[in-house]
Amino acid sequence: MSDTPWFQHYPHGVPREAPLREESLSAMFARSVRMFPRRSALYFFGKTLSYQECGNLVERFACGLAALGVRKGDRVALCLPNSPQSVIAYFGILRAGGIVVACNPTYTEHELSSQIRDAGARAVVVLDMMYEKVQHLDLAPIIVTRITDFMATIARYIYQQRSRTAPVLIPPSDRVIFFRDLLDMERPISPKDLPSVAPDDLALLQYTGGTTGVSKGAMLRHRNLTANVQQLLSWFRPAPGEETFLAALPLFHVFGMTVTQNICLSVGGTMVLVPDPRDMKVLLSLVRKKEPTVVALVPALVRKLLEHCEATDFESARFCISGGAALSYELLKQFKERTGHLLVEGYGLSEASPVTHCNIPGGLSVKRSVGLPISSTDAKLVDEQGCEVPLGEAGELWVRGPQVMQGYWNNQHETDNVVRPEGWLATGDMARMDEDGFFYIVDRKKDMILSASGFNVYPSEIERVLLLHQAVRDAAVIGVSRGEGAESIKAFVVREGDVPTAEALMEHCRRFLAPYKVPRKIEFRSELPGTIHGKTLYRVLRKEEEERGHRQRSRTA
Repeated sequence: MSDTPWFQHYPHGVPREAPLREESLSAMFARSVRMFPRRSALYFFGKTLSYQECGNLVERFACGLAALGVRKGDRVALCLPNSPQSVIAYFGILRAGGIVVACNPTYTEHELSSQIRDAGARAVVVLDMMYEKVQHLDLAPIIVTRITDFMATIARYIYQQRSRTAPVLIPPSDRVIFFRDLLDMERPISPKDLPSVAPDDLALLQYTGGTTGVSKGAMLRHRNLTANVQQLLSWFRPAPGEETFLAALPLFHVFGMTVTQNICLSVGGTMVLVPDPRDMKVLLSLVRKKEPTVVALVPALVRKLLEHCEATDFESARFCISGGAALSYELLKQFKERTGHLLVEGYGLSEASPVTHCNIPGGLSVKRSVGLPISSTDAKLVDEQGCEVPLGEAGELWVRGPQVMQGYWNNQHETDNVVRPEGWLATGDMARMDEDGFFYIVDRKKDMILSASGFNVYPSEIERVLLLHQAVRDAAVIGVSRGEGAESIKAFVVREGDVPTAEALMEHCRRFLAPYKVPRKIEFRSELPGTIHGKTLYRVLRKEEEERGHRQRSRTA
């Protein structure tokens, strides 16, 4: 049998090797500005920006950064929800020769400061309501924007009336400049003075838990990110200048960044920006008004949409894509029955920009796999010694291709754990392949938890926070299945005496962790199961929870 059986099942016209154009993200965006100047690039609560307008704003933002001292290779933290500002700042940082440090705006001050310090960022772009989280960090400039800055006048008024929150007062400081003021400032630097940006230049630090759960920045070059765009263009073949993308997934996450933002802007698409997809009323009103043709989702969002959407809401969609977590057959079936669309499931990871595998658009769903390796991507399954396993057996999934990172930022030890000879990346996921070349994820070698919000959660990070409490002697965290591929977080804690209570420990966690990382349940134990060497036996805790779940289901059956 062929070592690459997947090629025989490629969609018609999809090449084995994608026609990769060696270019930077800046060059990719500039080409779309030239080709589609009057086409709508961004839509945000009644405000539309054309490609020409976006291109102009990106140039002005880049010149403003340069005037404030940002130089080629400087890291700039970008900590915004989906908005025109996030897109303008992203491409503006890159145009200035900077490196984007993608940050989750729901992070706590502790999480943000850890990530920004690790990256060595010299500047940050944040919402006004987040200023308090970064004001004590050694950053200059701190670029502050309001979520209403690019809303249409009536939308801004309605938002302000509904939010009922007092404006955030930011004290005058030489380090602070408002986003609008940066765009309008008088500057001695013109676009021709900006540095050249090459495909091999570093574009992004995408923080991920890697194999240990300790947050680290995956270094993605411009060519990694543009390669993944071109690979996916070959796979899906969206129509240039005609598509409308629903940007409901966060653009600070590499899945939304590539599959929504970068692909959309590479083909002259219109991106409908959704800052908070949890608001189903707003999300569905945008779907009905703008009629997206490309919709990227995660299973948690699919589940919420099915609770609220009408059968006709996605009639305009050409592609509905799901990633970020395993999609259950029942959820796929319900979405197909409700909307008429078959969700195209794929697989990827931050270290690979992120997509490495994808199912056939409109094709086989009965297999329930994560799909085939996409163009210009190789994959294999290996045992503990790095030797390939026989067909049908499970092994660790290794991938290689032009989208794979160069390593982790300032962390050679962890880089050596995952980047292997000949360009292979060890994913940490256990998988099997069938005779047709379709891959199936069967387990995670990494102990990460897939939260209901679609984000990866790493137990070791939560355990470290729990152990910061002076009354906690030991802690272990696991994921408990809640269906549809998502897990809730449960902590097992050994404490000193009868305090703290579970609620007090949860409140302690909220001080250091984003809401989706806070344990939903805490169980106190006199001791944790362990080996003779003192290592916690997580499998024992997981087995106990599985048996408890079986008993509960039996009682309710």
